[in-house]
Amino acid sequence: MTYAWGSPPAPVARHRVCLAAAVALLACAVASAAALGMSSSNENGGRPDSGASSGALRILGPSASSFDPAAQSDSGSAQIISQVFESLTAVDPAGHVQPALAESWRTERDGQRVVFQLRPGLKFSDGRDLTAQDVVSSWMRVLDPARPSQLASLLDGVVGARAYREGKGDKAGVGFATSGDREVAVDLIHPASDFPAIASSPTLAVVPPDIDTRPAVLRAGSFVGSGAYTLTAETDEETTLLANSLYWAGPPAIKTIHVMHTTGGNSPVSEFEIGNLDYTPISPWDAMWIIYDDYLGPSLRVEPSASVDYYAFDTTKPPFDDVHVRRAFQMGINWRRMVSLQGNPLQTAATSLVPPGLPGRSDLDFGPQFDLEKAQAELAAAGYPDGVGFPRVTLVTGGAGLDAGIIAQLHDNLGIDIDYAILDGDYYYDSIIEESPAMFYMGWVADYPGANDFLGILLGTGVTYNVGHWSDAAFDAAIEEALGAADPAEAQEAFDRAQAIVKDEAPAIPVQYGAGYALAAPGLLGALPNAQGLIRYAGLAWEADQ
Repeated sequence: MTYAWGSPPAPVARHRVCLAAAVALLACAVASAAALGMSSSNENGGRPDSGASSGALRILGPSASSFDPAAQSDSGSAQIISQVFESLTAVDPAGHVQPALAESWRTERDGQRVVFQLRPGLKFSDGRDLTAQDVVSSWMRVLDPARPSQLASLLDGVVGARAYREGKGDKAGVGFATSGDREVAVDLIHPASDFPAIASSPTLAVVPPDIDTRPAVLRAGSFVGSGAYTLTAETDEETTLLANSLYWAGPPAIKTIHVMHTTGGNSPVSEFEIGNLDYTPISPWDAMWIIYDDYLGPSLRVEPSASVDYYAFDTTKPPFDDVHVRRAFQMGINWRRMVSLQGNPLQTAATSLVPPGLPGRSDLDFGPQFDLEKAQAELAAAGYPDGVGFPRVTLVTGGAGLDAGIIAQLHDNLGIDIDYAILDGDYYYDSIIEESPAMFYMGWVADYPGANDFLGILLGTGVTYNVGHWSDAAFDAAIEEALGAADPAEAQEAFDRAQAIVKDEAPAIPVQYGAGYALAAPGLLGALPNAQGLIRYAGLAWEADQ
C-alpha cells in the first residue's frame, strides 16, 4: 500500500496503504474552532473537553480517493475504507491475524486450500444478508481484467487468478468456491499459510452485490457497507462516519467520527491543543519537542511502522535498463548518512526492502552500501566515465526529504546532473503508474504482515504495482520457492536469496524505515495502529464511557 511521500505512515491512518505523517505536513489540519462551534479554551485553562462529551471523535486524515476497495491503493483511502467495509480477517497491532467477517478458517489439501467459515447472521448496513457469494464476487471485482485493482496481485497465489486478470483465462478457472451461504474455499497454487493474512487487506473487503449497477451505494446518504461505520457526509473539509448498528461485533462505542481533511491553515498541534482535534498525526519535527513538553508529552504516540521508503528506476528504458547505471546510483550516494543527518532517531536507514518485525525478514544486510570507487567503475562500465555523456533524466517525487541530497551527491560524486520534478500528491501514484518516470520515489506500507508484500508484490514480473517494470527470472523463482515452502527456514532462505538479487540488480534502492507520530486526547482508548498502519475505529472508545 502506498502512502504520501517523504514520511512513513503515522500511527493514525493507512493500506491503501496508511495515514502518513506527511499528512500533517501537507494538510495543515481541521476546521477552526469557530467553524466547529467550539470554544478555544475552557474555564480552567489547558485543553478543552474532547469529543468524549458528545460521543464523537475528531481525527485528522486525508480523504479517500475512492470508496471502492477495488479502486484504491493508497493508505489514506485504506484508512477510511477499512472502517466502512470489512474483510474476512483483521490484523492486530502485534501483527497477528484475527477473525473478522470470518469466524474461523482451516487448511486442507496439504495447505493448498483455505476454507473460511463466515459468522452467522452477517448483514450489510442496509439489512441485506452478507453471504459467501458476496465474498467471492467482491474478490472477482478486484481481478476484473477490464479494470483490475492496482493491488490485484495480492491474489496471484490463487489458482487461475493471475491468468484471469491478465485476460488469459476464464472466470470459471479462478480458485474460489462457496458452500452454502457461510463457507468460502480458496484453492492455492502453492501451500500458503499467509493467505488468511492477505485476506485482511482492505482491497479484499466485502462490498454489496449491486455496487456496479447502483453507484449510489458508495455515496453519502445511500451508502451501503459491511464495516463498523457508514458514510453519512463527504466534503472537501470532512468525511463523516456514523456507527453501523448492524456491524457483526455490535455498534461501535464512538457513534460519530469526523475525519477532518484541513486545519484551515493552522498547525495540527495547535488545533489539538485547543481541542479541535482528538487525534492527529504530526511531523517528526514536532514530535521531537513535544516529547519533552509537560503538557502535550503525555498525549504523544510514537509507533514503529511496517513501511519502507525507496527509490526505483524504469528498467525498460535507457539509461536505467543498464544494471551498471543502477549500481552506480546505488553505491555512489551515501544513502545511510543522508538518513542519519535528518536527526530523527526513529527513522532509520533501511537494510532491506522488508521492514523489521515482519515474517520472512532476516537480519542480513541487503541495503545500499556507499562505495564511491566501485560506483565510478560501474558508471564507466556503462559508458559514462565521470558522468560524461550521461543523458538528462528526471527524478520524480512528491517532495521527499532526501531529494536535495540525492541531486547534490549525484553531481559531486558521479558528475551527473539530473532534472527534478514534484508531482501533486493527490495524483502522484496514479501518475507514475500511468507513465513510469526514469527515477522515482515510492513509499510502501504493509498490505498484510509478510515479506512478499514488499518483494513479489512490488517487483515480481508482471505484477500490478511493479512501476519500474523490472523482470528477473531468478528473483521470481526465489519468491515462488519462498511462498511454496512448508518449512519457515526454507522460506526465509528463499526470501533472502530474492533480496540478494534485488541488491545486485538494483531495480529499487531501499532507503529508510520510520515511525509514525500522533497526538491522542487523554481518555481515548484503542488508538493503536495495526501492522498495516491502520487504526480500527470500531476498537476506539472514550475512557469515560467504559
